[in-house]
Amino acid sequence: MLLWVVLSVLTAGVVGLLLRGYRSADADAAGAARADVAVYADQLQQIDSDLGRGLLSAVEAESARAEVGRRLLNRAAAADGPVVSGGPGTGSEQLVGAAAVIIPVLALALYVALGSPGLPNLPHEGRTRDEAARNQVDAMVARVEERLRAAPEDGNGWDVIAPIYLRMERYGQAAEAFANANRLLGETPKRLAGFAQAEILANNGIVNANAKLAAERLLSAEPGRVDARMWLALANEQDGQFDKALSDYRGLLNAPQMSPAMKEAIEVRISAVERLARGDVVPAPGPRLGPGMAPPGGAAEVPASPADQQAMIEGMVARLAARLQGDGKDPAGWVQLMRSYMVLGRMSDAAKVLADARQALSGDAGALEQVNKAATEMGVDGAAKDVSKK
Repeated sequence: MLLWVVLSVLTAGVVGLLLRGYRSADADAAGAARADVAVYADQLQQIDSDLGRGLLSAVEAESARAEVGRRLLNRAAAADGPVVSGGPGTGSEQLVGAAAVIIPVLALALYVALGSPGLPNLPHEGRTRDEAARNQVDAMVARVEERLRAAPEDGNGWDVIAPIYLRMERYGQAAEAFANANRLLGETPKRLAGFAQAEILANNGIVNANAKLAAERLLSAEPGRVDARMWLALANEQDGQFDKALSDYRGLLNAPQMSPAMKEAIEVRISAVERLARGDVVPAPGPRLGPGMAPPGGAAEVPASPADQQAMIEGMVARLAARLQGDGKDPAGWVQLMRSYMVLGRMSDAAKVLADARQALSGDAGALEQVNKAATEMGVDGAAKDVSKK
């Protein structure tokens, strides 16, 4: 807001200087005309002198007087103009003077009414850095998409762009890309997990037939895989098979990879399914509350309002982060915190969690391998490299 006030004052000052120059120019022109009048009057006297000395004939003297007289009359009119320094201006001067005041005031009033004078400014460095990063990602995605349009059977291209789509929250395109990569390059646990997660998110937390099949194949490839077991438990819950869902959820409570925070999240689902089995009305978990993407921390209820759900998630994530700062020897907790930040779109926070986890687990090779593997699968490594460059 202060900048706009300063600019308005500067505008008024510039217009005022231009008006002053305009009036000075008029005054200078009148002064020059008076000097010309004096010259022409002297020339008339000189003609008379030349005639008396016989240097000019009567006809030549008369012709010269006529020409000098004509010029004298023209300049005399200019010399007698109304411009007086310091006096009231002419109509055009008054118009310019009014414009010098009205234009800046009007611009300031319009900005206050239509602009955002209270909006804090983003530092130029941060603005250009964020814009450059977005432009770089967008340009890279555009290049890969162009190549895939020309060569739709390029499995490597689909494999590269699928996790990027997922991080950009373009879930439908991510699911399609993972499916193509699985078809062209063969199924891997990483691609199956990516497809299942993208498919569930694209369908607002519903584990449809495609996601369920991917989870089953993932579980077959890696028995005991926690995220696959959670997705299948959620599928049973959504299909109304509450006994199977309860059995699956309770079985997960004893999984060795489960962190205390994840166990608390599962206990929330167990409580909800038990109420559903009794016929109670319970809000279904949203896409961010689905197993495999469940937030860490504890909660007694799953709120019905999306805003309340988001607030609950943020609180759970904060509690898990605080616990890990006090006791960082829980690799599953670090993995869950990274996953939560990635789901929330806070990639820089996920990258910082990875750095903190590596420091906290520096003496445990097995725990470090678990964290690094999960970070690679989730794409946190790339975000960490971007943060380190900054």
